[in-house]
Amino acid sequence: MKKLLLLITSFIALSNQAQTFPIGHMSINFKDASRSGGYTISGGIAMTGTGRTIGTEVYYPATVAGNNTAVANGQFPIVVFGHGFAMTWDSYDNIYNKLASLGYIVLLPRTESGIFPTPNHGDFAADIKLLATQGLLLNTTSTPTALATFNGKVLQKSAIGGHSMGAGCSFVAAQNNTTLTCLFNLAAATSNTAGVSSVAGASLVTIPTLVISGEKDNVADTTVQNSHYNPTSSSIKFHSIIKDVTHCDFGNGTSGTCTIGQAACNTPSCNTIYFNRYMSYIEPFLAYELKSDCSAGNTFMSLIQNPSADRVGRKITGTIACATTNLESFNQLNNLSIFPNPAKDKIMISYTTENTSAIQYELYDISGRLILKETEIPVQSTNSTKEINIESIDHGSYILFINQSGYKKAFKLIKQ
Repeated sequence: MKKLLLLITSFIALSNQAQTFPIGHMSINFKDASRSGGYTISGGIAMTGTGRTIGTEVYYPATVAGNNTAVANGQFPIVVFGHGFAMTWDSYDNIYNKLASLGYIVLLPRTESGIFPTPNHGDFAADIKLLATQGLLLNTTSTPTALATFNGKVLQKSAIGGHSMGAGCSFVAAQNNTTLTCLFNLAAATSNTAGVSSVAGASLVTIPTLVISGEKDNVADTTVQNSHYNPTSSSIKFHSIIKDVTHCDFGNGTSGTCTIGQAACNTPSCNTIYFNRYMSYIEPFLAYELKSDCSAGNTFMSLIQNPSADRVGRKITGTIACATTNLESFNQLNNLSIFPNPAKDKIMISYTTENTSAIQYELYDISGRLILKETEIPVQSTNSTKEINIESIDHGSYILFINQSGYKKAFKLIKQ
């Protein structure tokens, strides 16, 4: 039985985290009824309603590569990425293609991308904030019908980030925003429009935050990044300074308007080297925060804590390291049992614990699709029982994960 569980657990982990996917693409014109203006993508899928149009390019894990193709099987978190000043969304094709292939649904707003009139940072921040919510809602949105492919496939976790102006606006979008899971930024420029400031408001950012800056950035240097990092109120935050990188090395390095401010490296091989340097932090950070990948959290902490030839400095507050366990070891919860099994209408989970951290119960089918999720705050006790109603799920085999403080155990469950 333990070998079977290990195989199934490994399959689910590979399906949701390690597998690479073909990349699908849609252009969607989202709406914000509370504002006006925006940008409309010609030929993009039109959302209903009136108000500001937020034309957005969406890249996602797909069954086959192409435009408007079906979303791959599984559930995938949302990542919203904001472009830099006078830059376009496709300046970051290396980033969004990589993230989509790893199992993220990436939304890239095309608003506020011109030079004249001057981009409104407040509007761009509001666009980024709205897209994080609208992205999660794709899980149940079926109008227009093209969006139905996302139904049941959006994991309800989201991150926002960006480069330069988009990074600064992401700080604004994250202020007092408790619906977000985490924040990541590349060379954040100071955003300040109509009294809304990325630096002054950083103390209102409480979610886990990753700040990345370039050693040779003379547009938004390490000092600017620390002006965002230092006041951020999150108990988990990191700043990594990447060796040799300039301001325009974040992204694909081809934006002419960016390189007016500071040139990027001028060869594809050079750009690939720098891309791998900063993505080596972003990938495990997002995998831990958005996919609950414990090993990725440990990889990230090992990378940022230990000396690296690719980094010239770092700051660390808190940790995302967690204890990894196999199916024979489970230190937080004891005396775990599930009954009845097979079950028809409900299951009972019996356990003991001295830890009052939240316990998460996640039920997956054997393809790795999340079927239900519940959370419980335990009471220190010699014996506790949790009841879960499974009456509405289909007959078949499932895997139940029970997780507390990073310790996870899996059980095979049969629904009759």
